[in-house]
Amino acid sequence: MKKKIVYVLLIIVLLGISSCDRFDHSFKPSEQVNFTAELFSPLQEAFNNAAPEDLTPVMVFYADDYKHYGITKSEWETKLHTILSPLNNPVIQVSLITATLQNETNALANWRLTISDDNKTVIADSLYTGERLRKENGKWLLRGNQCGCDPSAPTQKVIVEYVTNVGCSYCPAVENVLHNLSSQLGDNFIYLTHQLSGPVAINDPLYAYYTAYSAPVSIIQGKHKLGGGTQDILDQYLPTVQRELDSLSQMDYRVISATVEGKNISGSIKLTPLSVSFNQAELVLNLAVIDLVSTAVNAEGEHLTNVVIGRKRIDISAVDLSNAVAFEFDANVTIPEDAALVVFAQKTPVTFANNATIYSGLQYPLTVKKGGSR
Repeated sequence: MKKKIVYVLLIIVLLGISSCDRFDHSFKPSEQVNFTAELFSPLQEAFNNAAPEDLTPVMVFYADDYKHYGITKSEWETKLHTILSPLNNPVIQVSLITATLQNETNALANWRLTISDDNKTVIADSLYTGERLRKENGKWLLRGNQCGCDPSAPTQKVIVEYVTNVGCSYCPAVENVLHNLSSQLGDNFIYLTHQLSGPVAINDPLYAYYTAYSAPVSIIQGKHKLGGGTQDILDQYLPTVQRELDSLSQMDYRVISATVEGKNISGSIKLTPLSVSFNQAELVLNLAVIDLVSTAVNAEGEHLTNVVIGRKRIDISAVDLSNAVAFEFDANVTIPEDAALVVFAQKTPVTFANNATIYSGLQYPLTVKKGGSR
């Protein structure tokens, strides 16, 4: 089988490395390994020489214990066979982005594998972040992310959807926990405040979906519902959030544009799945405009924060995510100067059973000028 092969090498300077397991790692920057020559160029050549019915030349570059988001070596070989078999002249592109040597036999790499047909239509585009590499018998092999945390792999941000109400006596205690978590975790932690009734209440299907008709209640990452404000409930917030923080992100977000005109906001967002096995079924894009410091107050007279004043959900289960997703909606009130846009993708099964998984997210500041435009 003849193949057209495009080989692209991207060199990106790594500005910072953060570890999701919060432990120090011993890197050896003084030692240099040409991972292009020793692994990725031979891998490219292997794709050039292999036929869909016999991918052995490719699979010798994958370790026997390969695992990437649960996909084993044999399962990945089957997937490759399924992708390549219908194509007569596939265009395969292997792109190394960064590689970091940990020690003499272990390394981490970020790289991309793109498969297109002979009309240059992209059939598969897989971004591998935090790929583990291991040297065996003098040869570097791919091991996937091993379903664990990697120093160079992005960890997900945690989203909390919090429901309060006018006169709620337990709510201030929950809000203190949310404030403290926000202070400790910075932009890795995002919470949205929804008021059931009162001056900043909005009509939102969230209450019915989560059966959240009494306050306080928080839904963490769409999977953990905590109701009430007793101490035993408050004590569950930190460990629950921490467990979610330690998971690898499966979605990257980039706001391409955001324009504010009075109550209206419009723009576009680029979503990039970071998992080769990501499934878009039942996937919804959530967008919320939040007022960072509201004029509304809680039962103790403290101003509510991160209050949702407008929200929209877009079904993206069948959307081509290689393109940006456009949006437009109105907030309940004129969007204030201290507003932000929060975006996150979420699974939305028909019935909620602690299974409406949120895939990280992004909080984007909206510096609204006088006249209502950004």
